[in-house]
Amino acid sequence: MRALKYLLITLGAVLCSALVIAVAFLLVSIASTDTDATYELRGRYKPSTDGKTYLVIEHDNGGGCGAFSVDDERWPHQLHEAGEIVPGTRTIKCGGEIDIEIKPGNIYYFNYWGP
Repeated sequence: MRALKYLLITLGAVLCSALVIAVAFLLVSIASTDTDATYELRGRYKPSTDGKTYLVIEHDNGGGCGAFSVDDERWPHQLHEAGEIVPGTRTIKCGGEIDIEIKPGNIYYFNYWGP
């Protein structure tokens, strides 16, 4: 009976610890979101401060694809660096090919290559 009591106490402590870790992770995730941005499948966008349109590529699709291209032209900017771009549907290539819609006057942060 005593062993069962200690087993239940240990199990309760483990479950409480897991719950505390999950809540902490959730709070960090919520705190790190960009509240000015609109989120969608491929990333997020928000109004630019100068009214121009920009693209920021935040994910390199595993890192093994070499240089990025946008609309079949080499993208001259580094990962996480904003580059001015013409609004509209743009095709990003780097190991895969993704079409995204970039709205005028916004900064589009591209970060998801998946299906």
